[in-house]
Amino acid sequence: MDNLPITGLNDLTAHMDALIADPSTRLNAKLFDDIELQLTDANIPPLLTTLLPRLVQILHTTPSDPTTPASLTTKLLRPLSFSQIVSLAPPESLIQALESPFPAANVLAMTILHKAAASPSEVAQLADMQEVVKALVRTWLGSSEVGVGEKGGRVMGDLLDVDCEHEPPARRPQRGQGRGTTGHPLDAGIPTWHDMVVRKEKGEGKLWKRVFADQEVYGLLLDLLAGRHEDTDVTSTTAGHGHGHGQGHDEDAEDRRKEKARQLTLAQGRILRILPRLAALDLEKIARSDLAAPPTPSYYATAEATNGIPQPNGTTSNRPNQNGDDILMNGISNDSQESTPFPLPAPPKQGQGLLHFAALRMVDRNDMLMHLSLIDFFEAFVGLMRVVTPHSEYKVDVVKEILREALLADNDKLLRESLDSLPDRAVDEEREGLRGWLAEVMPVVVGGEERREVVMR
Repeated sequence: MDNLPITGLNDLTAHMDALIADPSTRLNAKLFDDIELQLTDANIPPLLTTLLPRLVQILHTTPSDPTTPASLTTKLLRPLSFSQIVSLAPPESLIQALESPFPAANVLAMTILHKAAASPSEVAQLADMQEVVKALVRTWLGSSEVGVGEKGGRVMGDLLDVDCEHEPPARRPQRGQGRGTTGHPLDAGIPTWHDMVVRKEKGEGKLWKRVFADQEVYGLLLDLLAGRHEDTDVTSTTAGHGHGHGQGHDEDAEDRRKEKARQLTLAQGRILRILPRLAALDLEKIARSDLAAPPTPSYYATAEATNGIPQPNGTTSNRPNQNGDDILMNGISNDSQESTPFPLPAPPKQGQGLLHFAALRMVDRNDMLMHLSLIDFFEAFVGLMRVVTPHSEYKVDVVKEILREALLADNDKLLRESLDSLPDRAVDEEREGLRGWLAEVMPVVVGGEERREVVMR
C-alpha cells in the first residue's frame, strides 16, 4: 500500500478505522475528497480490498451525512460490473443503502443497480433478487428527495429497456434537424424514441416479470401509488399517533397528513413520467395483468369513489365508482365523523394493468397540478404510441379504450382540449400524421354521445 502513488491513503484508512470503531466520530470529508481526486482506472483495482469493505461498513453505521464516503465508493466502483460488485458486497448491503435516510446512500445503491443495464444477463441476475427490487421500487416512489426519484426513474427505465424481450428498433436518420425543430413528433423537448432506447439486443424479460407479475412487488407498487403504503398513506396521519389532544396534536397530525399527501403526488408523478416509455417498450405487459390489487377485502372496500358525487366531507372525486357501492373515503365510511380531502382510487379492473390504473383511476382530478401531470402523460403516451411501434390492431384498441374512458366516462374536457391542440404543437412534418392518428383513436362526440366511425388508413 505504501508503494501506491496516492497521497493521504494511510491517513484515510486510519480515519475510516476510527469511524468503524466509533460511528459517532466526526467524519473528515476532506480526507475522502483528497483520495477521490487521485483515483484513476489504473490505480483503483489494488485499492478495492483495502477501501471497499471499510466504506461499506461506514455507510451502514455512520449517523453523519455519508455524501463524501458515498462519492468515493461510486468512484471506486466505476470500473466494476454489477456482478463483480455483488460478489464484493452482498444484496443486503444494497438494501440497506436503498433504505438509508440519506439520499447519497440511496443514489449510490441506484448507481450500482444501474450497472446491471450493461447486459441482459446482469438485469436477469438483479431480477432474481426480489428484496432488492422491492427496495428499489419503494425508494424510487417513496423518497421525498427529488434527485432520488429522478435517479430511480432513469434506473428503472433503463433496466426494463435492456430486459425488454422485443428486438431493439432499427436506427434511422433523425427527422427534424432543421432550424426551429426538435427532432421529435411532439415539440416538447423530448428526445426521439431511437435515442431513448438503450438496449442493443433482446432481453430475457425477467425483471418485467418480477415487477409486473410478482404479487409482492406489484402489490407494493400499487400500494405506493394508491396511498395504501405507510410512505404515502394520508389516513395514517389522522389517527393512531398517540393520545394527545389539543391544538398542538392537531397541527402535528395536519403536518403529517400534508407530508404523506405530498409523497403520494410525488409517487404518482414519477410513475406517470415513466409509463409512456414503458408502454413503448412493451405495451401488453403494462396494459394487461393477471394480478390485481392485494387480495384483501379491505383494499377493495376502501377504494370506492364516484365521479363528481359529493363525499362525506363535502369534496368530490373525479374517480368513477366501479360497482355502484356505498362511497367510502380513505377507509372512512359515510357515517363517520372523521374526514379527509384525499379519496383513494379504486383498484385496477380485473385483467387491466398498471397503464389503465395510472391513466384512469390513480389521479384525483380535483388536484389541478396532478391533473396537469396526467394531461402531460396522455400527450406523451398518445404521441409515442403513434411513432415507436408498428401499427397494429392491438395497439389501436388499447389506446382507444383508454381514451374513451378518460374522455367520455370521466368527461375530461381539459384533456380533450389538450389532445385536440396537440398537432398544432408538433413539428411541421408530423402535424398531419398526428391529426390522422388522433382521428383514429379519439372518440368523436356528437350530441353528447360517442359517434362510432371507421377511419380509413
